[in-house]
Amino acid sequence: MTVPPETAFRAAADRLSRLVDQRLADLLAREQQVANLHDGLTYALGLDLPEGVARGKRLRPVLCLMTAEALGARNEQALNFACAIELMHNFALVHDDIEDGDEVRRDRPTVWRRYGLAHGINIGDYLLCKVLSVLLEDNGLPLATRYELIRLMSETLDHTHVGQSLEISQRGNRAFTLEEYFRLVREKTGHYLAAPMLGGAIVADAGTEIDTTLREFGALVGPLFQITDDLLDLTVGKGRGGQIGSDVREGKRSFLVAHVTAHAPESVRERLYDVLDKPREATSDADVVMALGIFEEHGAIAAARAECDLLLEQGLAVLRRLPAPLEAILTVFAREMARRER
Repeated sequence: MTVPPETAFRAAADRLSRLVDQRLADLLAREQQVANLHDGLTYALGLDLPEGVARGKRLRPVLCLMTAEALGARNEQALNFACAIELMHNFALVHDDIEDGDEVRRDRPTVWRRYGLAHGINIGDYLLCKVLSVLLEDNGLPLATRYELIRLMSETLDHTHVGQSLEISQRGNRAFTLEEYFRLVREKTGHYLAAPMLGGAIVADAGTEIDTTLREFGALVGPLFQITDDLLDLTVGKGRGGQIGSDVREGKRSFLVAHVTAHAPESVRERLYDVLDKPREATSDADVVMALGIFEEHGAIAAARAECDLLLEQGLAVLRRLPAPLEAILTVFAREMARRER
């Protein structure tokens, strides 16, 4: 009996995520443990928890290993970069939670709430240190390949921080445009999602054509991921303790906000921005309900879903240029991203 592609993808993801978790645990176990630092890394990575989604999906390292395998490399060759990507991801989450004032992630206190602000900043910084140390380890790859992986990580960090700055700078912007939104998410999310696949391709020495295709795919799947995230915030709360509308409380300028800015009367736009610009603690459930009503009334939710459908279609077209094994894997990945809110 033929196994459905989605089932095969999830089985492979489970297998590879366990490999990543074991490698991360081994890395942390090597060092003399310092209180409020190494236990903070373990907490941030969810390694103090049983296996399961509470640890995080390990999506990015799994993508790296799947890409390397599909292109003919052994996953052990890509494991260092896969772990570096997961460390980078959690570094970004720790600092993102501090910058956004988020107190819950994966249904428990964020790192800064658990350890305090000073330790939270330091734990985030130390995760970044571990990114560098893992990339510099000799795992048998040629020096030129290791250099390319370090260059890719540097490039990805650069784009991610540009995107984060753009997002923070939009707070208070009461004329947020779709052009600004797409620039922001391509910087913050597009490169971030492309990097694991690019790393796997570099390990497999796949060549320039595949590199270019994966970058194009990242530029599409990044916005797809982020717009889906914007929609999830209004339905299941994106795992932040089940709270609906965390982005509204945060004042985040999302695709939905940009759509309303472009299509709603000035009086409606002002009402929405009045809610978004309230301090988080002053934003009530009624404010969130009102914002949701504005999004629905002025077609923002329908437009977001239509944009996701378009981005998915465009992304799948780009994937047809890849070798069949990698196309099959990334097709399932893209479809999984698109259906998260449905």
